[in-house]
Amino acid sequence: MPLFDGYGVLVGTLFSFTCDAGHARGRYFHCTLRIRTPKGLYRCPVDLDSKEQKNGIEWKIVELGEASGHALAALGDGWHLLDPTPESGALDYCRSPELSASDGWRQGSGRSAFRELEVLLRQGWRFFIFGEHFRIGRGVHNIHQNQGDPVTSRWAAENGPWQDGGVMVERRDGTMAAFLCRFRSQLGCAAAGDGSVTLRGFPAT
Repeated sequence: MPLFDGYGVLVGTLFSFTCDAGHARGRYFHCTLRIRTPKGLYRCPVDLDSKEQKNGIEWKIVELGEASGHALAALGDGWHLLDPTPESGALDYCRSPELSASDGWRQGSGRSAFRELEVLLRQGWRFFIFGEHFRIGRGVHNIHQNQGDPVTSRWAAENGPWQDGGVMVERRDGTMAAFLCRFRSQLGCAAAGDGSVTLRGFPAT
């Protein structure tokens, strides 16, 4: 099933970013980006779900080449709904050729993941935040893999292809890169011999 409140990409410039200073036992760790658009600021919490575990999250940064070669770079600032299809510009960690071709997943804490994301944030001048629009107010969440949750998970109903979240940055030098993250509880990709992809909580495609 798709994300309940629609999938898309927010385009704009970075106004500020902050991370949780600390949290109680068992709480999630978020780093929140505030993105400037013609309609005002959008709040974009990136869930780096470590719960203070040493290896609570996996992440990677994927280089995407020149911005001029990406159709998304031509989008105007603001929120854009995307169909969950490869033609729309949607992300899929398993099926997007430019994302799945590079392995490079790292494991660590949420704070370790943010240290690498922060480098990317400071390099960028234009930002593309993929995920689900807030039901109430201006903001985007689910900025992470949105498939592979176990069938027993409370989030399993939102598993689906071509709706993964992420932070994509256009740098001042004209290149683009994406920060992708997923939780250790989510299954990665398993490619079958016939070219299909098998993922827990989601049928082979």
